[in-house]
Amino acid sequence: MDSATILVVCTGNVRRSPAIEAMLREGTGQIGGLARHGVTVISAGSEALEGHDMDSMIASEVALAGTRLTRHQAYRLDVADIERADLIITAERSHRSDVARLVPSAVKRTFTLVEIAALGDLLGRTALGGPTGSEADAATRLRTLVQLAPLQKARRRVRRPADDDLLDLKRRSPREARRLVTEARGHVEALLRVVEPSLSLVNKPQRPAPPVASFDEPAESTQPRSVHSTHPTRSAG
Repeated sequence: MDSATILVVCTGNVRRSPAIEAMLREGTGQIGGLARHGVTVISAGSEALEGHDMDSMIASEVALAGTRLTRHQAYRLDVADIERADLIITAERSHRSDVARLVPSAVKRTFTLVEIAALGDLLGRTALGGPTGSEADAATRLRTLVQLAPLQKARRRVRRPADDDLLDLKRRSPREARRLVTEARGHVEALLRVVEPSLSLVNKPQRPAPPVASFDEPAESTQPRSVHSTHPTRSAG
């Protein structure tokens, strides 16, 4: 089985990007994730709150989506992570600029979550590996998506550029956390439907949401990474 890496980027690496990372890696209640198919999913922040856990309200909503949570530590976006990534997914267009500032050539494989989900939907499963999805593994499907997605941009209708952004919380509240995770989940599931190689994701019974991981006790991490050097902390994202 081939392997690939997805890097998810937001601002603080405590809300949007770790939520997207977890759902892509582990799947949601109805759709399987990419970890079991050889795809590594990591996340980072352009102004990361380094060492911080995922926001507890966001974590609760991600768990309710049926996603298994592991211990998260915020990391700052760096050149090494960008260069190893086959696909870079950002929360907003501004984060794509942050990626390009560090590695200009990476802009060709960098998309917002909203954008890459929509482009994948336009392409469909068949274009990435055949009608049943069995002809290509997840890593191959992912790389094919990155190659073909830019060709679909002319077919896509966007009312305004800001529609490609997954906005951060307007204020920290359970309602806002639910809004953010629900929106992100819809785009993540659209992406998984074209990249996940098995079609066990259609009409799969909803499984109960697992308990939220304790953020006071160390938890298993499937994506161990060393903590980067400390930087001043700013607003989360």
